[in-house]
Amino acid sequence: MLICPSCQFENSDDRGECDHCGQPLQRWCSLWWPDQSTTALGDDPSPRPYLDQEQRYQRLGQPQHQWTAAGDSVMVQAVIDCDLRQGYPLQTLQDLWLEQPDLNPQTVPELAALPVQALPYLALQADYFPAVPELHDVVYADGQPILVLEDRSTWPRLETLWPTKTTDPLQQTQWLFEITLLWKALAPWQGQITLLNPDRLVLSPNHLLCLSHLDISATTPNLPALGQTWQRMLLTESLSPTIALQQLIHALAEGHLTPLERLQEALADLAGQYRSNPVLAQQVTIPTLTIGEDTDADPLLNFDEALLGLNEADDDDPEGDEGDEGDEGGGLDLPTMVLPMKLLSLEEAGQSHVGQQRHHNEDCFLCQTQLLKHNGPQGAHLDATGLYVLCDGMGGHASGEVASQLAVQTLRDYFSRLDRDRYLDEGAIIAGVAKANQAIFEANQVKATSGLGRMGTTLVMALVQDLRMALVHVGDSRIYSYNKRYGLQQLTIDHEVGQREINRGVEPAIAYARPDAYQLTQALGPRDQDALRPGIAFQDIVEDTLFLLCSDGLSDNNLLERHEASHIAPLLSSKANLDQGVADLVQLANDKNGHDNITLILVRFKLRPDLNQLALS
Repeated sequence: MLICPSCQFENSDDRGECDHCGQPLQRWCSLWWPDQSTTALGDDPSPRPYLDQEQRYQRLGQPQHQWTAAGDSVMVQAVIDCDLRQGYPLQTLQDLWLEQPDLNPQTVPELAALPVQALPYLALQADYFPAVPELHDVVYADGQPILVLEDRSTWPRLETLWPTKTTDPLQQTQWLFEITLLWKALAPWQGQITLLNPDRLVLSPNHLLCLSHLDISATTPNLPALGQTWQRMLLTESLSPTIALQQLIHALAEGHLTPLERLQEALADLAGQYRSNPVLAQQVTIPTLTIGEDTDADPLLNFDEALLGLNEADDDDPEGDEGDEGDEGGGLDLPTMVLPMKLLSLEEAGQSHVGQQRHHNEDCFLCQTQLLKHNGPQGAHLDATGLYVLCDGMGGHASGEVASQLAVQTLRDYFSRLDRDRYLDEGAIIAGVAKANQAIFEANQVKATSGLGRMGTTLVMALVQDLRMALVHVGDSRIYSYNKRYGLQQLTIDHEVGQREINRGVEPAIAYARPDAYQLTQALGPRDQDALRPGIAFQDIVEDTLFLLCSDGLSDNNLLERHEASHIAPLLSSKANLDQGVADLVQLANDKNGHDNITLILVRFKLRPDLNQLALS
C-alpha cells in the first residue's frame, strides 16, 4: 500500500496520486550497500520509517537483499517522495553534465563529494537515457550514502519477453546490440558487471532495453564472460533463439568475437540478413568468422541501416492499445514487419502559450485535418490529408506576431487551393513557402525597415497525404518523431550560425563559442526568396508514430529528450488524450524553461495490417 504523506490514506501500489486528497504519489527506488558498522538500514529488525533525517523519503515495505554478478551485496527498497515541491535535488548537477558531456567530476566540488556509484547515472543521461535510469537524489543515513533513482521494479526482465510471439529475431538482435553499446558506455565507470546480471536487464513499456540500476565493481569482466551470461540466460530450452543467434552467442562465449567492434559487426550483419529475408529468419546462419578480418566498417551505421523500414505497428501493446492489436491479422504467422499497413486513425492537437517572461505571444500555428472514410465489401479504408504549420515570429514591437500570423495565413490559403494529388509535390511546397516569405518581405519593404528591425518568422510544417508526409523547416523551430522502434528522434537541423559552422567541419565547442552562434541563418521574411533555402524531407509512415512540431521555447535545454519517457512515450497510445498531452508538455516547458513563447503541435498516426493488400500480394 502507498500511504499518502499528507492525509495518511492507504492507496493501492499502482496509484499515481492519493485517492483521498489528490496528493501526487511519486514512487522511487533506493539503493544502498550494507555497512556492518551501522544498523540504520539493512538488517535492522525495526527499520526507520524514513530513509533520511529530513523525512522526505518514506520507506515502503521491506528492503530486499540483492547480489551483483561480482558477488557484492546491495539493498533495494521502494520509497515515496513526501515533498515533491522541492523538485529534483540534482537538477543543477545534471544540467551541468548535459552541457559538458566530457566533464571531469573531480573538477566540480559538488560532484566530487558524491559517492562513486552516483556518477555514472549523471554522466550517461545525455546519451543513454532511458537505458540508464534517472538519479533523483543522494541522501545519507549515519554517513552511509543512499541513491534514490527511478523505480523500474515493475518492468519485465529481458529473459521474460525474449521468447514471446511479438519478438522477432531482428528485435532480439537489436537488444543484444544495445547491450554492446552499454558495455562500452559503462566501461569508464566500472559498470560493465551490470550487464552480467539478468535481473538488471529490463524492458520499458515500449520494449526498449533498459537497466533497472547499475552495479559498480572493481572486477572488470571480458567479452567472453558476457557471452557466457547470454548462454545461461538465453540458450535454455524454452528461450532458445534462432540458429544464427545461438552460433553468435557460442562464438562470443568461446572468445572468437573480440574486440567489441567485431561483435557489433557480426550483430549488424545478422540484422541485415534478417531484414533482407525476414520470413526465413529462422534459417539464417551466422557468416564464417575469420580471425583478423577488416573491421573498419561502422557497425552502428550498418545496424541502423538494417533496421530502417522495420514495421512493428501491430505488435502487442502492453497497455492494450486498441490500434496495436491488429484483430484482423491475429491468426497470421508471418512476421509483422512484412505486413502491409493502412491508416487506422490520424489525430492532432495544438496549443500556444506566452511563457513566463514575454508580454505577448509571437508564435502562431495551424492544425487542419481532413479524413474520408470508405466502407465496403473489402472493409474500411481511411484517406487523410493534413496541414500542420507552426511559426515563431521575431522583430519586436508586435512585428514578430504579425510575421507569424501572415505566414500561417498565406500557407493555409495556398494549400487550400492546391489539388490533393499535388499536396506532396516538392515544387509546389517550395512555391508555397516562397509565397509566405514574399508576403512578409513585401510588408518589410512597405515599412522600409532594415537589418534587425525587419520582421520575420521561423517555420515548421508537416503535410500529410495518407501514409506519406512532407516535413518542411526554416529556422530553429523543430520537428521530432517518436515511435517504439527508434524512440524520440529530431528530424530537423536548426538553421543557425553554430550549426552552419559544424556543417563546415568546425568542432561543436568552437562553433557554439561564437557570440552569434544562435543567430538564424534562415527565416521567412527578412530577405527575398533568392536567399531562401527551406529544408524539405519526405517520410513514409510504416508504424504507429507521434510527430511533434514545436518552437524553441519547448525544445530548448533538451527538454523533450530529458522527459521522453514521462511526457512523450505515453502519448503514442490511442488511449492517451492528445489535448491533455499538449497541455502537460506546455506546462512542463513553462516550469523548466519559460523564457520564451511556447507552441506545440502533436500529430499521431495509428496503423493496422491491411489484409486486403496482403491477399493481393
